[in-house]
Amino acid sequence: MIFRGVIVKDLNKTIRRSQQYWFDDGLAELLIGILFALIGLLFWWQTTANSFESAIVGAIALPVIIIVGSVLLGATLRWLKQRLVYPRTGYITYQKPTKKQRNLSWILGGLVGVLVAVTVTQLALTELTAAFIGAGIGVGLFMLGFRIGLIRFHLLAVWSVAVGVAISFWGLASALAATLALGLIGLGLIVSGGFAFWRYWQNSEPGNDEPAEALS
Repeated sequence: MIFRGVIVKDLNKTIRRSQQYWFDDGLAELLIGILFALIGLLFWWQTTANSFESAIVGAIALPVIIIVGSVLLGATLRWLKQRLVYPRTGYITYQKPTKKQRNLSWILGGLVGVLVAVTVTQLALTELTAAFIGAGIGVGLFMLGFRIGLIRFHLLAVWSVAVGVAISFWGLASALAATLALGLIGLGLIVSGGFAFWRYWQNSEPGNDEPAEALS
């Protein structure tokens, strides 16, 4: 029974290590941010055009962008890693979160909860479009950060929720609120991913076979 528990623990550690490696260099969130920004641009076009035709085109284009974009995102990510990441580091060891990082994660999680609770109690349902978008993306980012042990995803979760809450209190129309929320959240992911990749590039060298500590 003890041996079985050790195997499960080692397996979970291996899975977490591979997941952290997939997100460590920042390329994944950079591409996800671009996808969010494209969806935000679609909403912006629908809002500015404000016609029946734009609504129909938008309704058709949105699922296409999400489905095709997701497929292209995965293919592009694999291509970039093969060209830019694997030749430099190949394999990165899993960096276990420190006690300080875990405490910060719980603090940021509590902040996310407080922001969502305050918004829900202060605004009407029709004003909560941006808040729901920010909260949904924020929870996903927080859970991802908790799973892979990268603190920057917790900061991105706070950013996403804060953006959604702030836009909701501005009292904008739902379409415009969604446009701004997705655009700003996407921008945050792009900036974070770009900075993480810059750090990765500065701390790695081509042909280095030594394991490198994950950047958080």
